Amino acid sequence: MISCNKLTLAGKGADETMYRIVLIDDEDVVRKGMRDLVPWEDLGLEMVGDANDGEKGLELIQRVMPHIIFLDINMPKMDGMKLTKIVRETYPDMKIVLITGYDEFSYAREALRLGVEDYILKPITKDEVVTLLGKIIDKLKGEQEEEKKQKLIEEKIKQSYNLVRQRCIEQLIFNEIDEALIIKKTRSADIPFDKTYYSIALIDYDHFIKGLGCNENEITFFAIQNIADEIVKKNEWGTTFEINGINGILYYTDEGQGLSDTYKTRLEYIKNTITQYLDITITIGMGKLVHTIGDIHVAYKTANEALINRFFIGTNKIIATESYPKLGHISYENEWLEWEERLISAMKDPKRFNEVLEEIDSKMEEFRMSIESCQEIWHILISTMLKKFVQIDERVTELFPNSINIMTEIKSKKTIEAIKSWVYNLYIDCTNYIEEQASPNKIHFQNITRFVENNYHIPDLSVNRVCKEVHLSPSYFSSVFKKATGGTFIQFVTDYRMEKAKEMLKYTSFKTYEIAEKVGYQDPQYFSTLFRKQFKMTPSEYRKKE
Repeated sequence: MISCNKLTLAGKGADETMYRIVLIDDEDVVRKGMRDLVPWEDLGLEMVGDANDGEKGLELIQRVMPHIIFLDINMPKMDGMKLTKIVRETYPDMKIVLITGYDEFSYAREALRLGVEDYILKPITKDEVVTLLGKIIDKLKGEQEEEKKQKLIEEKIKQSYNLVRQRCIEQLIFNEIDEALIIKKTRSADIPFDKTYYSIALIDYDHFIKGLGCNENEITFFAIQNIADEIVKKNEWGTTFEINGINGILYYTDEGQGLSDTYKTRLEYIKNTITQYLDITITIGMGKLVHTIGDIHVAYKTANEALINRFFIGTNKIIATESYPKLGHISYENEWLEWEERLISAMKDPKRFNEVLEEIDSKMEEFRMSIESCQEIWHILISTMLKKFVQIDERVTELFPNSINIMTEIKSKKTIEAIKSWVYNLYIDCTNYIEEQASPNKIHFQNITRFVENNYHIPDLSVNRVCKEVHLSPSYFSSVFKKATGGTFIQFVTDYRMEKAKEMLKYTSFKTYEIAEKVGYQDPQYFSTLFRKQFKMTPSEYRKKE
């Protein structure tokens, strides 16, 4: 693998680096002699190929991307000097050692000026080669260590910048800041404060990326973030941020003509690109355009309201404030507004709520309203009810992962009674869900699972230990856990650890015994037995399969 002419390392782990080496010489006896002469593996080297002329040597270099090249100067088709120049220009990180005879010494000096590491005179001895390779390996390690340090510094700078920018946007959204402080904070975060228009767009996925297995939420979130960030930065449309677990865009522009259409078109491009690359649908809440960065709290509020209304409007859309369902022109409008208020007031009592539904049903029949008018009124009443539930607990939208098209559901019912029955069942489902989320058992179970997720690597993850942390008695703990999962705590921990182990086998180069330790097993053999029992294959077989 190669990226930007940087060389990758062979080997099983970070501490077992194998440097690749090739030998290019037109003399068979030299190539065979060097292969047999040097204990390559003992030096941490892998001889990955040889060639008997310069042209074949260049093809070999391009194919295997070695770290070290032993190269004869005098060869047919392409001599070592020409090949050295090509390699130095194309792959500057590769280390070249020239093999030369005494009568070619002047060429060797010229090659040193081209930047080769060293030269070695024929006949070649083992001690000379081993000593020279030791120096080159030390240099390679030093360069790689320096590169790691540089990447770490760059990453820390990037994280620091992202943190400053994130905090600045949060303060602009949630706090009242005077203009002088706004200018100071936006400058420190490298956010322009003098653009003509600003807005906030909020991006949320409608479903996870398929086939992830675990960490679906985090992986999907960051995949969306990466694509949105790349598009926004490349086109200079603003900057990205995170807020309340949702990806956000701080949009800004100096354009004036066709402003709203341009804004929506750009969001459409972002939305379509994410869908194309991740094979998921997303919904974007499009905030109001404002004239100053100090007013982006208004843009955020409208974007958040728009995103929440995905629940009523549907998924896979860009939603602006004007997309909300509105009451159309119908007779008896004032009276139906009163019924809307009565329905909301009755939401705390299922019996009273059902009575209000009955009264609405009777009133519609009494007025002999058209089917279209009945459907429109029910649409407004249901939307109002669901908005109220969302205000109580936004998580209620989890009941409808694929959203809900209210009017389609209403039109599928052939009688007013069928509509009323569906509305009541919807009300009961939402009420039960919110009560369940607030129940002590639900909270206790969430605390238990959170503790396991954060501490699964501890070998002694016993019921007693968890009970002490979540402040429950062992008997009550067992009751809560059995009711929530239908299984035992030990099996739950085992399942979680095995899933984490699968992740590590797939995405890291840790050895089996290291993974066992990282997921809480001190005995690698026991870990392997459990893994085989769980997945019908050994850890090694799983890694090969993936």
